Amino acid sequence: MSNFGWDVVIIGAGPAGSATAITLASLGQRVLLADEQSVAKYKLGESLPPASVDIVSHFLGDLDSPDSNAIGVYKTAGNISTWSSEQQDHADFFFTAKGFGLCINRLAFDEALRLHALELGASLQRGISFDSCARSSESGFNWDIFLSTPSKVEHHRARYIVDCSGRRAVLGRMLDIPIVGNEDKLFAYAQWFSTEMEDDDYFTRIEAVANGWWYTNRVPTSENKQNQRLVVFYTDRDLPDGKKAASPEGFNGLLRETAQIAPLLQASAYEASGAIRGAPANTQRLREFCGDAWMAVGDAAQAYDPLSSQGIDKALRTGSHAGHLIHYALTDEVDNSLKFDNRFIQQYSQQQQQLWDSYLAQRNYYYGIQTRWAYQPFWRRRQNNSTVN
Repeated sequence: MSNFGWDVVIIGAGPAGSATAITLASLGQRVLLADEQSVAKYKLGESLPPASVDIVSHFLGDLDSPDSNAIGVYKTAGNISTWSSEQQDHADFFFTAKGFGLCINRLAFDEALRLHALELGASLQRGISFDSCARSSESGFNWDIFLSTPSKVEHHRARYIVDCSGRRAVLGRMLDIPIVGNEDKLFAYAQWFSTEMEDDDYFTRIEAVANGWWYTNRVPTSENKQNQRLVVFYTDRDLPDGKKAASPEGFNGLLRETAQIAPLLQASAYEASGAIRGAPANTQRLREFCGDAWMAVGDAAQAYDPLSSQGIDKALRTGSHAGHLIHYALTDEVDNSLKFDNRFIQQYSQQQQQLWDSYLAQRNYYYGIQTRWAYQPFWRRRQNNSTVN
């Protein structure tokens, strides 16, 4: 069993983990970024509004450079939604300060962030899983952390540990921190479509239906390749439509009932490619966001309904904030105990609570203005959950 010592060990190498590692490494901290995956796996993409352009640029550089597509970032023109009524609502990003939004190809985007963390001095280990941790008796460290690969177990020591493991919140669960918040069963059913025809639609499309809502965005590829479009259906997993959407026949049957998205696909002769993928999309949070010498960041701290379009933005912003505050706590000459009552750790906890409160208000508003199917189970549940804290 090997022994290693770090200022900070980060569990999870998605956008939140990489943003935290980038921030800490740039400030001179010794950081280990532990990535459970040895090979990148499928992840749903996401659309970001113009307000997110600056935070993405902060971590990945000029988005107008010729290499921007290589890091999985593509410009979008705006949003077209059919939500509170049958009329389409257009939000054209041309009239914003930035002039465009972003569509994210998660595999390329996540890898670009990890590589940037490496460039700044963070250590990255792939294919290594979090097993357990315990308070350390070693002078200068707070944690004994045990990470495993298929062939060995590694013993790491750290002054601080950060949970960026996403919705699984592996550290929070091991520390017996309950997952609380909304008990919704929202689930994403995703299907890629491809075509050799032209598709010059750069708008994100959202369409509410009787028991859920649809999302689609075109993801451009390099020259001489087919155009690709991601189509996602969001509904509660236990509802009949959730069970239908898990099969190609059911998914396509539900898709044919859409007023906006099915005609868009048909106009460019899109055809389904690959298997339907699924992922939890429910709202949840840890009861506590941080404690003595530990912190949860990104979806490990609080995970949002994709309707908010805040997942990646939140991951990057909270990763930056967490990295700075952990650095300040580690170097604080007045109080470097790293306990929960440390002023910097308290500031992070307060910020997370404010983000949670703001998110709930926004989510409840947007679900509340959709009243066309108020008596259908999907929408009725969200009306009933409008006061969840």
